[in-house]
Amino acid sequence: MDTAFVIGNGESRNIFPIDALKGNGHIWGCNAIYRDHPSLCDNIVAVSPEMTEELANWDRKENPNVKIYNIEHTVDWNYIIPGDTENDIPKGLKIYRIWRGGDIKKGGKIRTIDFATCKGSGCSAVLLAAESGVKNVVILAFDILGAKQWEYQEGTSSREQNNIYKNTPNYPYRMSMKAYLKYEWLYHLRQTFRRYPKTNFYFINRKEYLELNPFIRHYFDQPNIAVGIYADLKRWIEGQRGQINWIKY
Repeated sequence: MDTAFVIGNGESRNIFPIDALKGNGHIWGCNAIYRDHPSLCDNIVAVSPEMTEELANWDRKENPNVKIYNIEHTVDWNYIIPGDTENDIPKGLKIYRIWRGGDIKKGGKIRTIDFATCKGSGCSAVLLAAESGVKNVVILAFDILGAKQWEYQEGTSSREQNNIYKNTPNYPYRMSMKAYLKYEWLYHLRQTFRRYPKTNFYFINRKEYLELNPFIRHYFDQPNIAVGIYADLKRWIEGQRGQINWIKY
């Protein structure tokens, strides 16, 4: 098979029957996806200690050949391309590798995060899929933005927690997403596209999450990344790849 599907846990996933991906490529999932799709994934990635322990205790009788990857099994790379500097920022962006922010309500302390030192399950799964050598990596349900984005007024971004498994065991209760996460995820994705220039990446999501994300065009500026909606994913698995009008930035 020439394709890997990497399934995120964003709530947009609810509008697509992901079990239909079975048999169409290598399937990578993240964290708690086994709870409601125990036999779907060929590989599951979890980097947090809590989810690593939960997966270690999973009785895999419905999927005995699934491979589990924890933080020790991720690709040994810090998302830095040779020649990159800490202060490189792509055109159109104000933040890239380094994020600085604070919370006045918590004393006004400024926190600095270098995304090159971070790892998350979703982007680690994308990286592992690309490292496996497949020709195509299809990324779906990486919503990036807050939940119900389409319900917010134009120009307003939701920070409502966006995860299918929110408020369940090993998913900390939060009303809103951490402010820096969208920047971390987008940095990791763009750097992965750059590291694997011969791999074709396809990013699938709801139209609303693509059109209302003001950052995505600046991060998805590489020649090997194209964007589509869930109807395009349906066309893909039905053997109609040639009929997809991919968006290129």
